[in-house]
Amino acid sequence: MKMTVSDITEAMHTSHEGYAELVADSVSFSLGRPLTHEEHDQIYHITECAISEAVKKLETSEPEADQVFTLEQFSDLADYLYRCGQFCGPGGIQGQDFQSLTVIDEPTDEPEGRKIYIRDGYPIAVYDFDTGYTVLRT
Repeated sequence: MKMTVSDITEAMHTSHEGYAELVADSVSFSLGRPLTHEEHDQIYHITECAISEAVKKLETSEPEADQVFTLEQFSDLADYLYRCGQFCGPGGIQGQDFQSLTVIDEPTDEPEGRKIYIRDGYPIAVYDFDTGYTVLRT
């Protein structure tokens, strides 16, 4: 079964609460203190808006959203991974982790194009041939 854009956008929406909690934990750690209820609400709202905006960019205007990625959609998802992930170099994904990953190749004729790695329907990493992996940490 081939993964589609709608599979990814649905997963992005359903994973929002967990993602917002990860962001809140990171902010709390950076500040060195627990967050207030208002700060949690603010993080939840900002991440919800960011995910909604990203999903809008991925969705096509055609009724059939289950198409292969266009170059623009691939680039948008890769840019999200660059912004929210951590650069890990060539050793960013260990050998055993590859067994559970799906790979999406950049839709270009470039022989060494970028690759996006998906685990359980969620984008987790982008790979550039000459630099390495940028990985979302959970």
